[in-house]
Amino acid sequence: MNLNELYVLVDNEKNIIIDKVQELPDNWNNISGLKCLSEDKIKNLDWSGNKNLGWINIKTDDIKKYSLSKETLELNKNQLKSLVSKIRKEKQFEYINYNGAQIKPDLNTGHSLLFLINSDIENVNFKCLNGYFSFNQDQLKDILNKINNHTQKYFDIEKNIFDQIDQCDSVQDFVNINYDF
Repeated sequence: MNLNELYVLVDNEKNIIIDKVQELPDNWNNISGLKCLSEDKIKNLDWSGNKNLGWINIKTDDIKKYSLSKETLELNKNQLKSLVSKIRKEKQFEYINYNGAQIKPDLNTGHSLLFLINSDIENVNFKCLNGYFSFNQDQLKDILNKINNHTQKYFDIEKNIFDQIDQCDSVQDFVNINYDF
């Protein structure tokens, strides 16, 4: 996860965070091309008629100036968890390699493998992402175990990150989390 791309909307007069952590929108309120503006321009949007509002990158020291309510902190924790889950899903469904076969580790593949393992067929021609491959029953079981381990690995990583998020007392604590997938 690239924390350099995560921002929060702030009230510069009250020095509070007022919205959830997110990537900077392309367009916001009456501003087109928000992502193209300099950090100085987006920190203080008074110039655009958005009095006292600004976007602050959560990785900058500027974030320390802003407080937030308990509710806004929970909103931000939940939003960050949602972003982490999105990455987990992407990683979880990256193909796995088994003896040169690129296999999609999704539910359909798992179900197909289970049906084949429970059948009387000794050898199966299985369609993989990079063509057909022939597998015997032991290999099918091995592939299914590999898919299960692959999937569980990413759920374990996600849970570890969620636990770290739950321990955060502020948005600036989000930068201390290990997001390695």
